[in-house]
Amino acid sequence: MERQQHRAQVVIVGSGYGGSIAALRLAEAGVDAVLLERGRRWPVDDAGDTFATQTAPDGRAAWLSKTSPLTDAKLDVYTGVLEFVPGSGMNVLAGAGVGGASLASNGTMCQPSAELFAHTLGDVLDYREMRERWYPEARALIGCEPVPDDVYHSEFYRSARSFADQLDKAGIPWSKVDLAVDWDVVRQEMAGTRVRSQIDGLNVFGVNSGAQRSLDRTLLARAEASGHIDVRPLSVVTAVHPADGGDGTGYHVDHDRIDERGTVVSRHRITTDRLVLAAGTLGTNRLLLRARETGALPALDAALGTRVGNSEVITARTGMQENNPRQGGPAAVIAQDWRENPLGPVSLLNFPWPDAPEGEGWITTIGSVPAPALGAFHYDPDKDDVVLTWPADDPALARAQSAITHTLDRLDEANPGSRTAFSRIGTTGGNVVGGVPLGTVTDDAGRVNGHHGLYVVDGSLLPGTGVPPALTVAAVAARVSERLVSDVAGRS
Repeated sequence: MERQQHRAQVVIVGSGYGGSIAALRLAEAGVDAVLLERGRRWPVDDAGDTFATQTAPDGRAAWLSKTSPLTDAKLDVYTGVLEFVPGSGMNVLAGAGVGGASLASNGTMCQPSAELFAHTLGDVLDYREMRERWYPEARALIGCEPVPDDVYHSEFYRSARSFADQLDKAGIPWSKVDLAVDWDVVRQEMAGTRVRSQIDGLNVFGVNSGAQRSLDRTLLARAEASGHIDVRPLSVVTAVHPADGGDGTGYHVDHDRIDERGTVVSRHRITTDRLVLAAGTLGTNRLLLRARETGALPALDAALGTRVGNSEVITARTGMQENNPRQGGPAAVIAQDWRENPLGPVSLLNFPWPDAPEGEGWITTIGSVPAPALGAFHYDPDKDDVVLTWPADDPALARAQSAITHTLDRLDEANPGSRTAFSRIGTTGGNVVGGVPLGTVTDDAGRVNGHHGLYVVDGSLLPGTGVPPALTVAAVAARVSERLVSDVAGRS
């Protein structure tokens, strides 16, 4: 199949938080760019059936796979919203679709404390600068806010209130977390005028009511409306390499156009002066490691693929009073056991479990700790893909698990009758970050060292944050995008 040739001033790969923020800032500066996204568009309409749900999973739940670790159902092969990639010690989930991971997530926007930030990014970025400028800018771009009081005190959010009450009894600080949610739509769900989605905890594969402030309907929609950003869905980037001559003056971006069943319908090559990688932790490591190991970009730093982090610990507690088995979502309350835990700062974010056993109360949480970023991606030439190696038995990770257990034990002790049903470091990470360490593989503005015009603007820059990483990914993306726009305008 002959490869069609194109040219663009800027090419962005991926439409998650990094890609969408970069696209918007370029559009505002009047810069034309092509954005390549491997997934399809997911328009939400009044029918309320855009996405698969946990109660009725199908091919829309998984990226070109008959199986998913999030359901036992056999799926039809389709360009669904989540890719699952097995690893050694840790598997990876990655978003797919226009809007990236914002389509299928809790939309939690957590800002780490200064101490948590120092654990992971303090040697590269100034927390005061991030706190005063980039975190507020990220919040304003995304449009996030905590659950309003009228929603929080409704029948649908009884489990969140139960969690907060138990935290108070244990003397553990908590707060309502910022969420990328349109609460007016949630109110419509409550009133029965929109399909029940968030209030039933049905958000793992997308939110059918439209309550999720996903990027395809917010930032990226604004960028496209400018006329400067050309979003091309179902465009799978397969390789990046220098333009002819290899003198650092541009890049070829090879990609396949596919249909919704994954069949290649055409092959393309775009040549560009500026290449912005925003394909997520998995996608960006996949492209850069393939380029280094196949000789396309052999000078990429030796640290590429390293400092991969995942601090996610899945927990569930039971034995409490019935607290609404539907457990309205998304996650509304975050426990901040950051100072009193002798084993390390712990965050517990309640999240809905729509099929929790009835008859007794359950509270499920995602725990986070600033665990060392000990994972690494490696390129496997036989698979022509990357594999994540995660040292699950490392003592430092066991300490992280113990810190979570300490917090759970305090909760159980302060709330007689409750008990921990399970607590384990996740073997499938939806918040895996790192592999392209900011300040090492790139400079502190996301520009890949030794490769003029090549930028990284997604979660692969971060070794972790100690809390769910989406807000920090967006804040760093806003910072990197400012330099990108300045570089393009100045032709530096």
